[in-house]
Amino acid sequence: MTRSGHSWRAPRRLSRSRHTDVRGLRYHLREWGEPGAPIILLLHGGRDASGTFQFLVDAMEGDWHFIAPDWRGHGLTDRAPGGYWLSDFVGDLDILFEELFADRAAIVAAHSMGANVASLFAGLRPEKVSRLVLLDALGNLLDLSPVPIVNTLLRMLNAPRPGRSIRPYPTVPAMAERLRRANPRLSEVQSEFLAEHLSRPLPAGGFVWAKDITFERAFPTLHDAAEWGQCWSRITAPVLSLLSTDDRAHAITSDPAEVSARAAYFRNISLAAISNTGHNLHHDAPHAVACAIEAFLRDEPVLECSGLEPVVVI
Repeated sequence: MTRSGHSWRAPRRLSRSRHTDVRGLRYHLREWGEPGAPIILLLHGGRDASGTFQFLVDAMEGDWHFIAPDWRGHGLTDRAPGGYWLSDFVGDLDILFEELFADRAAIVAAHSMGANVASLFAGLRPEKVSRLVLLDALGNLLDLSPVPIVNTLLRMLNAPRPGRSIRPYPTVPAMAERLRRANPRLSEVQSEFLAEHLSRPLPAGGFVWAKDITFERAFPTLHDAAEWGQCWSRITAPVLSLLSTDDRAHAITSDPAEVSARAAYFRNISLAAISNTGHNLHHDAPHAVACAIEAFLRDEPVLECSGLEPVVVI
């Protein structure tokens, strides 16, 4: 049952939680599967949380041990008083790898911001990543060179601040309805599950999104694809990039030439698109994404999975 008393379908695989200390923050880790099974590290995107990998986890056929942290300022992990810089996420991932894998290389599957962080890390620590799956992410959306410094600084100054009052939602189902308006592909059951795992109750009543509102500040990142490429070119692991068919303005997927240019930085990359998906392709088509990941890990043709399309490299 949800906190609002509204029921949702029981997941096929139940998750469990634990916490660990990462660079002064109490990090929340969600796990599915049995210890001893091959591990897949799942990294969520911005304004998201680990629990929203549930649909993908349930769609995977093999026996896996999934580990998914909530990034700093997200889900059940501590907020970061100093803000959110791209380098901080890379640093957090470095510490998580030391704790979770020691000297072993690991499989990583990651979405959006999490995938961008993972791709940088895989270039900086190539010996630590054995396989890398990127879900709708090949760097920042737009090249910003030269940097529009006035707009960047104003965005930082004008962004939400700690302590700002937030207008709450009355119920979790109301939040689920908001998610369905943003992504009509979500079923009612899916949207209720996501709303449950992306929200937190307020002492005075009502619910708000669990992310730190100050994450909406500038989130300084690399400025252009060439900077990302310096890291990508160092990756030694095979890479699978699964793209959505998202047609939103400035999405990488809307520019085949840009996709090709960015893919060229990687030594060993396979690209495929998932039909009829938006940016959250692991919500929209979890079975297709799961099939592609497991085929990739078995060195089998990814495009034989239902719902996948080839990406033409120009």
